[in-house]
Amino acid sequence: MRSIPILNTIFCFIKRDFLLTVTYKTAFISQLLTILIAVTSFYYIGEVASGVTHPSIREYENNYFAFLLIGVALIDYMLVSLTIFNASIRENQMMGTLEILLLSPMKLSYILLFSSLWAYIFTTFRLLLGFIFSILIFGLDIGKANIVSSAVVLVLSILCFVPLGIISATTVVLFKKGDWFKMFLSGLSFLFSGVAYPVSVLPAWLASLSFYIPMTHSLHGMRQALLRGDSLRDLFPEIAFLLVFSIVTMPLSLLSFRFAINKTKQTGSLSHY
Repeated sequence: MRSIPILNTIFCFIKRDFLLTVTYKTAFISQLLTILIAVTSFYYIGEVASGVTHPSIREYENNYFAFLLIGVALIDYMLVSLTIFNASIRENQMMGTLEILLLSPMKLSYILLFSSLWAYIFTTFRLLLGFIFSILIFGLDIGKANIVSSAVVLVLSILCFVPLGIISATTVVLFKKGDWFKMFLSGLSFLFSGVAYPVSVLPAWLASLSFYIPMTHSLHGMRQALLRGDSLRDLFPEIAFLLVFSIVTMPLSLLSFRFAINKTKQTGSLSHY
């Protein structure tokens, strides 16, 4: 890897995936339009809920539209994490290029992480478009937003989601099927983390489980940062949880993926799909 400049390698990965995305113009445009349609739906859902807002929404400025928009935005990042590594592995298995890719000078961790960069860039672009549309058309008020706090929470959230995506890719390598893992984690996060409703509406025993799900801390931190302008000090509990979770799970996920690769090499099933 020393002979290959990392920045050039990152650029090549991003350029390749960008060109693939814009090649399919209909799909590219439809993804952007889908964001605008979704934002419009969230606004009118928020309008219906505005007269019956639950007391727990008060800490988010009684703005259910913003509450829901932020929730869906972060679950989108998680879904990207749970999909992009799977998709990359499956695509290379089907094309018969996985073994060739793994024989390249790049470290396995680089291959995994660099192959996901464009997906996160495009997701960020789509969501920024959604927020701009919300502000200009529907008057979304995030004037109190603390940009630094929200950026830190977002980066740490992604660092928590990436290991989950790598573990999902591990299941694809070992069992050739990984959709069940993605569906389980996304469903668990949606149900218990407060994506569409506050965690406080859940029964106490279920609400207590939400503490151990990183999405819970991502959502709370992002909403507090964007809607109330909380500082990094105010968000220390959420930031600390996300940081520790990412530090623990990242190396474990990479080790599990390397184990899966070595295992399938031994059995000769690496390129099977």
